[in-house]
Amino acid sequence: MTSNESDPYTSEFPPNCNIDPDIRALVAKYYLQVDTQGRHTEWCECWSEDGLLIVPTGEEFRGRDAIRNVHLGMWDGVSKRLHRPQKIFPFGDDPNELVIIGTVEHWLEHGPYQKQDMAARVKYQRSLTGRVEVSSMQVWLTA
Repeated sequence: MTSNESDPYTSEFPPNCNIDPDIRALVAKYYLQVDTQGRHTEWCECWSEDGLLIVPTGEEFRGRDAIRNVHLGMWDGVSKRLHRPQKIFPFGDDPNELVIIGTVEHWLEHGPYQKQDMAARVKYQRSLTGRVEVSSMQVWLTA
């Protein structure tokens, strides 16, 4: 399956790719939360307590509180955002580490519409309660 208009969070995986169904579900949930204004808490719940986010500038944010503040700032001047994680590949032999390739669109409150290619390298882990969560993510965007 590929990303589409009716469900932009549906992604294409390589055939016979052994990725945990909980990780696949978290990918879609993660992007839905990051694209929904006001869902800062729900988005942060996708992360481990000590998660690490590396944004395109190379700046690092560790822990849910710091990552939550990044999400709050991502909405400054943005009225709508839409990520389309189109293709997802396991990184090496580790099915808990993925490379996500897609696009992100921004509708700015006072400016032009923007569309950028994006890529992310994401590591997942299971919490002590068994829930899958993001332990680290590095994001790249085209200029």
